[in-house]
Amino acid sequence: MRFGSQIAWLFVAGGALSSAASSSNCSLTSSDTDVLEYTWVLSNFLNSFYQTVQLNQSVASLVSNSTSSSKALENLEGIVHADNLTAEAVREVSSQAPDFKEPSCQYTFPPVSGIQSFVKWAYQFESTLSGAFIGAAGYTQSPEVAFLLARLAAEHSAHATWIGSRVNSSMFQANATSLVPAYAPSQVLLKTNETGSLGTYLGDCVSAPKNPCGVLQIGPLEANITSSSAAGSSSSSVAGSSTPLTSASATATATSS
Repeated sequence: MRFGSQIAWLFVAGGALSSAASSSNCSLTSSDTDVLEYTWVLSNFLNSFYQTVQLNQSVASLVSNSTSSSKALENLEGIVHADNLTAEAVREVSSQAPDFKEPSCQYTFPPVSGIQSFVKWAYQFESTLSGAFIGAAGYTQSPEVAFLLARLAAEHSAHATWIGSRVNSSMFQANATSLVPAYAPSQVLLKTNETGSLGTYLGDCVSAPKNPCGVLQIGPLEANITSSSAAGSSSSSVAGSSTPLTSASATATATSS
């Protein structure tokens, strides 16, 4: 009996040690810290952009579509609130990351001359963040960070879809050959004004995280570790307008907090 009990104890102890080892392998690393700092910069940028504009019935009327402008305004305010939650989510996960520090950024923003212009940029930025977080998920080996990025990508994709559906006649194509765009960090940090890139506005305050497994090539349906890099691409446009827009900020710059 004692021999059998010892064997059983060894199995239990071995399982516990295996579980502990497996758990320790999932701890956040410095590589995850780089991903989280990059993620925080993007989240905080969009929050800062929304703070430059005063949401009101005039803005809501443009995106009301078949709903009332009051309901549209509620949705816009809900989107801004959700964007604040994304930054808070990054902070919570980052508390587990070694040596995480919120980068100090001097953001700049594109000129917003009217309501149409604001909606255009909001749609483009929400779409970019959705694809950026999908792409960043390929740069972590941590379940917690991967879960966070998946959730953030879904959140911003929902925002982009709602805003886009208000101003675009068609959001989905029957002949599409790609899933929702995904953008590698190196593409997101490019200094262009196209969807998928934000480098023009971030002030070089963060570097692209490196993939711990090699170079990730993002294709239309999947991603693979290869010897050459590529990223998903996307473009979107919303017709411009000179409709006046009330701005809550006299400048087009912001400092991250």
